[in-house]
Amino acid sequence: MSGPPPEVVGKDLPSLSKIPAFPPIVLRVLDLASNEEVDVRQLVELITADTALSAQLLRLANSPLFGMTARIDSVQHALVVLGLRRVHNLAMTAATSHYLRSALRAKELHRCWLHSLACALLSSELARLLSQPEDTAYTAGLLHDIGRLGLLVAHPEKYVELLRQLARGGDALELEKQVFGLNHCEAGEILAQRWGLPAEIQQAARRHHEMPNDGAASDLLLWLSCQMADALGFWAVPNPNAFTLEQFRDMLPPAARERFSLDPAYWKRLVVSRLQVFDGVLNDVVSASEAGAVVESEPPAEGGHQPTAAEPEAQTVPLDVHTRPAEHPVSSLRGDIVIVAITSLVFTGVFFLMLYLMNR
Repeated sequence: MSGPPPEVVGKDLPSLSKIPAFPPIVLRVLDLASNEEVDVRQLVELITADTALSAQLLRLANSPLFGMTARIDSVQHALVVLGLRRVHNLAMTAATSHYLRSALRAKELHRCWLHSLACALLSSELARLLSQPEDTAYTAGLLHDIGRLGLLVAHPEKYVELLRQLARGGDALELEKQVFGLNHCEAGEILAQRWGLPAEIQQAARRHHEMPNDGAASDLLLWLSCQMADALGFWAVPNPNAFTLEQFRDMLPPAARERFSLDPAYWKRLVVSRLQVFDGVLNDVVSASEAGAVVESEPPAEGGHQPTAAEPEAQTVPLDVHTRPAEHPVSSLRGDIVIVAITSLVFTGVFFLMLYLMNR
């Protein structure tokens, strides 16, 4: 395992010393879920041992996002119905939100979380186009800003002020270094190393601001997902140089370009429909939490923070974020089947009643 970046070695960095440890359960979930021969019973025992985490996971599993007609009432059931990859992603999201709960009461910091979550969702979608592992891409997208998330957990008030200053312009990495002694990319790599996060997460934390030029698909999809999140309005810091969807498509390998949608409404709905579910659970956690003082700022709106609605001028893709998500195709199909079945029974009953009356 490599050491911290040369420019931060030997420096006194009190910012890092104040950052609390990442939840051990997240590290264990990562470790188990990355093993293709994992014993599912181990994962079930691990998640159910944390009451808050298992409760959040079940709430997410029973959300409209998956369109299940029967209630999922256990972690074991969730694994069977949703599959290991989805449960891994849900557990990672729930556990990470739990880590951030005391800091996300300020809308500026809440926006940082929404950016990370949007990156995770977009990374997973882009991974399918690039034939990359979706769960690895999701985790890298979720944790790529772990340095920023760590700094905001340790210094929420200072980070709020920094974000407000950046809203008026400036370089985020440079300003972070002035305020904290290192930027969030440097902090992210050091923290990922200290916490024993996988090598790909360490690399994601360090390099997500660098446009990839070595052709590595994993670096490309993370960078693209960050840039797309900004372009769609899910930014942590305003990005005046956001690319267009056509530019994103042209950066993809030829085979992936044909499957890349140029419809901004498609990407917006995909992210918003999932954010509304994930973020609704997070808001419940924040409301129930008794830890930490409330930072002076507007709290998230009741019923879930609506991403990008506060700063529409920063969006490069004009679209109403409140667009009703498309109905889940599985749920819709099941509804159609039920209607057809009921209609058939009614007509069959009427038919036999008429035969009975005619033969009397």
